[in-house]
Amino acid sequence: MPLKILHVSYIYPPELKIADGITNVVYNVTKELARRGHQVTVFTSNLADLHTTTMLPTGHYIVNGVSVFYFRSLWRYKTFMFTPSIINGLRNLDNFDIIHIHDARSFQGICTYLLDKIKQVPYVFQPHGSFLSSIPEPYNLRMLKIYLDKLVSSKIVRNASKIIALSSFEANQYKHIGIPEEKIAIIPNGIDLSEYAELPPKGSFKKKFNIPEDRKIILYLGRIHKIKGVDFL
Repeated sequence: MPLKILHVSYIYPPELKIADGITNVVYNVTKELARRGHQVTVFTSNLADLHTTTMLPTGHYIVNGVSVFYFRSLWRYKTFMFTPSIINGLRNLDNFDIIHIHDARSFQGICTYLLDKIKQVPYVFQPHGSFLSSIPEPYNLRMLKIYLDKLVSSKIVRNASKIIALSSFEANQYKHIGIPEEKIAIIPNGIDLSEYAELPPKGSFKKKFNIPEDRKIILYLGRIHKIKGVDFL
């Protein structure tokens, strides 16, 4: 049966060019859900992407069959976009069957949780490996996260109907803080196989860079950050 699903994310580009991991997941998951016949809506800020200050037009648009509402960002710090107009849209939360929150420390995620305390629509929380990260951060960013966690973000985690973890390691982190195992689902990030329908002949890469055919290669694709564990390769 088709569901009415609301995804809440701090950013959602009209087309996927340069994107962070969370944006990439939200973009492709919502597109696929819409393709499968679900009625998918996204509430997000109007920032074009994290690498620019360009703002998108606010309002309602259809992107790949997904109903996207862009709310004006009045202020930004890192991935925290202050979009107070989203509150009006969230007054109709009870129109949805399920809510999918992608960040417990975003203004969008926090507002959704607070209004959903009244509406009582079940929600899924997917932190994308960021909520329990132990990677050292600048003092001001660390203090902001501690403040938000004590105030509301930890409640978003504990009251979720389901938590999506990227790996067994992340799942065990949630078990360690008291989240019941039955509330945790391990779902690794997927890929769009259609993007790899046509591949170059095997061995093309080694030939291009004059690498001997019997030489083993370790390939890493992603941003350079301690949390990625590239140093272990």
